[in-house]
Amino acid sequence: QAGNTKFNRAKLLNVGYLEALKEANWDCFIFHDVDLVPENDFNIYMCDKQPKHLVVGRNNTGYRLRYQGYFGGVTALTRDQFSKVNGFSNSYWGWGGEDDDLRIRVEMQKMRVVRPSADVARYTMIFHKRDHGNEENGERMKLLRQVSKTWKTDGLNSCSYKLLSVEHNPLYVNITVDF
Repeated sequence: QAGNTKFNRAKLLNVGYLEALKEANWDCFIFHDVDLVPENDFNIYMCDKQPKHLVVGRNNTGYRLRYQGYFGGVTALTRDQFSKVNGFSNSYWGWGGEDDDLRIRVEMQKMRVVRPSADVARYTMIFHKRDHGNEENGERMKLLRQVSKTWKTDGLNSCSYKLLSVEHNPLYVNITVDF
C-alpha cells in the first residue's frame, strides 16, 4: 500500500483477490497474515465446503484460539464463498475488526467456519512492533455493529484503488496500490 493513508489490510486483500482473478480463474483463496508461520505440514492450504480458519493456535496465545469466533490470521475461502459475502469490508483503516466483520458476513450467509484440529493448526507469530499507520482502529466496534446494513455495498463491489505496479517474482506477486 503506497501513500500516507492508514493501513487497510481488508482492502488490500480485496485488491489481491480482484487482481489475481485478472491473471487466472482461481477457485480457492488463502488470506494470510505475513507475520504467521505454520508449524505443521499437515495444515493443508486448501479450501473446504465451508470457509476455513487455519489458525486455531499460535505461540503468543498459548496455542489456543484467541477468542470465541476468531476468524483472523489465515483463512481459506472459495471464489464462490468470498463473492457471496462481497469480500472484506473496505472501511477498516488501521488495526483490527476486519476479520470479525468477515466472520459476521460468513454467518449471515448461513455458512459456518470450519477449522483443522488444534494440534495441526499451529502457528508461530513473528514478533514485531506495530507498523506506523497501523494504529488500532477506534471505529471498529461501531463498524462491526453495522455489518448487516453495509455488507452488500461495502466490499468487492466498491473496492476502488489505483494500481501503481505489478511485480512478478518467482514465489509471489507484489502488487502496489494507492487508495
